[in-house]
Amino acid sequence: MSDSKNIKVTLNFLAKYILNKQVNGNTANDLGDFDGMGDAIWNFISAVYGAKWDVLYTDNKTNTLRTKISSKFTSRILISNGNNKKDLPKPTPVTINKAPPLPPLPAKSKKEINTISKYFHPKKNTVESSNQPSKPSSGKSYAQASKPSANTSKILKIKEMFPSLNAQKIDQVNNIVNGQTKAKPRIKMITKGPLRKHVIIPMSSDNVSSFMKNLSLHVANINRSLRNAKTDVLVDYIRSDNTGISVVVNKVAQQLDMAIIDKYIKNSNDVNSLQVEDTHLPMSKSYLKIIGIPYYPYPDHQTKLTSNDIENILKQNHIFDNISLASKPRVIKVSPKSDIALVWIDIWDVQSGKNVKMLINRCFNVGNFIATIRGANMNPGVLLCKNCWKWGHTTLSCRIQGAKCIKCNGPHKLEHHREFSWCCKANDKTNPSRLETKKGEPCPHLFKCTNCKEDHQADSIHCPFWRHRFNREWHVKKYTEIHENRSKLLHSEVNANPNL
Repeated sequence: MSDSKNIKVTLNFLAKYILNKQVNGNTANDLGDFDGMGDAIWNFISAVYGAKWDVLYTDNKTNTLRTKISSKFTSRILISNGNNKKDLPKPTPVTINKAPPLPPLPAKSKKEINTISKYFHPKKNTVESSNQPSKPSSGKSYAQASKPSANTSKILKIKEMFPSLNAQKIDQVNNIVNGQTKAKPRIKMITKGPLRKHVIIPMSSDNVSSFMKNLSLHVANINRSLRNAKTDVLVDYIRSDNTGISVVVNKVAQQLDMAIIDKYIKNSNDVNSLQVEDTHLPMSKSYLKIIGIPYYPYPDHQTKLTSNDIENILKQNHIFDNISLASKPRVIKVSPKSDIALVWIDIWDVQSGKNVKMLINRCFNVGNFIATIRGANMNPGVLLCKNCWKWGHTTLSCRIQGAKCIKCNGPHKLEHHREFSWCCKANDKTNPSRLETKKGEPCPHLFKCTNCKEDHQADSIHCPFWRHRFNREWHVKKYTEIHENRSKLLHSEVNANPNL
């Protein structure tokens, strides 16, 4: 029952009591009647006091109850008898003091403290803050900063509906209500490609080695053909790539320019046109993996699956029509004792992932097995410089002025190994004497790897640096050990020979 209703009930009770108990002057007063009236008045005063009568209105809500009572109560005036000519004092209205404040509520215990208070920031009443004018938050005006947050009211409603939830659970419910559910982690499998001023011509490694012998002549002939076609595109230089050759031009090549370059390369006497794929502009790379392929696909169960086998399988399947591989497929075992392989493939794609969206979750047959294509996290791996044959940087950013031989680590290209290397030349001073290698035969001598110092070339698949090419931390740790061992050896030599 509200306070105003309590007061109305008390007044009605008091009025009925007085009407029913009229005071008769001829008879003695009954003290019990006054006791009943006193109880009724006390109940009325208690109801007014408990209802804070400063906020109770009368006269159609024009005056408060305090104002109404103050205007009615005045001091008692003496009755004059006519003989008293003295001026009587003017009546003064009686002022009613405010009722004393209600006793404070008991403090809440720690368990009763609302956990929603973490969303509010209490104001700091410091001397500095009082002297300085208040400023709105960065990026907001005073009007925007003064508006209450809509999110706070929603959080309070959630807390009222679910009082047992903690702050973290309230955040989760609020995010779900606002549609801000936590997104599932997505696999990053698309990388940005090289500049569009490159023209990619995929071809076999034999074609690359033969075509790279006369690069200046090829650049001049291609530019002559482009000028005859009256195009603005010219070739700056040609370099080898993982999948073939890359022709760098001064502008982005159009379809006509690409057709001229493709026609010249396929009609060149230095390459086999059957082993040259169509010319295309560089694109982004998408990384995929194929699961469910047998590691020993042949009937003898001993021949391993190779990258060439994967390329042939993909070419024969219609799923991979108009799909170009960005590098050689990589085949590994699922586990050392498993007979199932895991194949990693990199394909040319666009930034939107058009090609990879067509391939993900597609299945195809490999013998009696069903292979499935899945997305893979992009991991281009550690780069191998083809200038110094060290890992960790590109060929264009190499600091060595001249190229090194991948076989003997001499200051010459691999194509000139027979002409400049000492191993294939006759030497009678050695014991036993070294004979000259016959012309046209490959170099039969073995050299140490530049990186691991074992008996293979720097780009060999048996090199531990190659096997860990997708583990950057391993490469950093290994090169750190090599530099530390080299510095220790140098200090030991200096200590042994102080005159050096």
